[in-house]
Amino acid sequence: MDILVGGIEGGATCSKMVLMKLDGTVVARSEGLCTNPWLVGQEECMKRIYDLALDIKKQAGIDPNTPLKALGLSLSGGGEEESQKKIIEALKNKYSSLSENYFICNDTIGSMATAKEEGGVVLISGTGSNCVLVNKDGQTAGCGGWGHLLGDEGGAYWMTQKALKMLFDHEDNLFPCPYDVTFVKQTMRNHFKIETQMDLLEHLYTKFDKSFIASMSKELSKGALEKKDPLCCHVFFEAGKILARHVLAVAAKADKALLNLDGGLPVVCVGSVWKSWEALKDGFLEGMKSRPDVKISEFTLLRLHETGALGAAFLAAKAAKLHLHLNYAANADVFFHHKF
Repeated sequence: MDILVGGIEGGATCSKMVLMKLDGTVVARSEGLCTNPWLVGQEECMKRIYDLALDIKKQAGIDPNTPLKALGLSLSGGGEEESQKKIIEALKNKYSSLSENYFICNDTIGSMATAKEEGGVVLISGTGSNCVLVNKDGQTAGCGGWGHLLGDEGGAYWMTQKALKMLFDHEDNLFPCPYDVTFVKQTMRNHFKIETQMDLLEHLYTKFDKSFIASMSKELSKGALEKKDPLCCHVFFEAGKILARHVLAVAAKADKALLNLDGGLPVVCVGSVWKSWEALKDGFLEGMKSRPDVKISEFTLLRLHETGALGAAFLAAKAAKLHLHLNYAANADVFFHHKF
């Protein structure tokens, strides 16, 4: 029987799993719920991981009691070392048939391993945001990833919150908005199916759903790209600028070899917000010039065509002293390149 390795990319909204042979063949794929241990709790996180594995084993025609050779977990909120140890120990004890070996990392690391063997920067902008530099020697540096209360700048939730805050401040006459607020006000009413500002409060507190709030950014993107609404354009400009500052924050610790690669510093862009690149672009370019102490003369932005679950499987195989083949050229491509 072929040696099979699994990988899971666990985001704040949903999770994806792949089952692979060592030659790089994807045997099966599965999708499930959020597996961020900080959002759903460790017990629920493990149960969802197990359910994903059961589903994918069923698809592949594998006995559910046959453990995988290795399982990589690239999880949003999975970067804390002590928490990683606890999850691995608990999985081995509670779900002994799941896998023989485990590897856990933050979701940014799995994305990087999917796209580039030599390392680079991963910049996530989905529901939330996070940025990690991975040097070729495996050393990492991070910026962000602190969740919506302390961070997530440039993510979909942050953009929705920023647009709503500017609207509310304008309505309160606290900070009159220099842009027309009509489109954002109507978008808020349509998205949350409400009539007044007071109606929004239950969505922010008693019925709080971060993913649903973040999804309003899709309409803000249409406002920026299709209607050229000034307030929506401003929000995306600011998002692009702060995302670029994340890159500068970690690039300060980049190995010179990364900066001198053909195309400059590679930045792997992950998350749905990057679908609105044209709305982010001007702010991003301005942000990349915003720190005199960190100069990046050239950079390349890449978009993944594959889930970071492949990188998670690769890292799990590596930790188990196995080599899993990945076709990097097929996993990502360049969508923007710039020289200053």
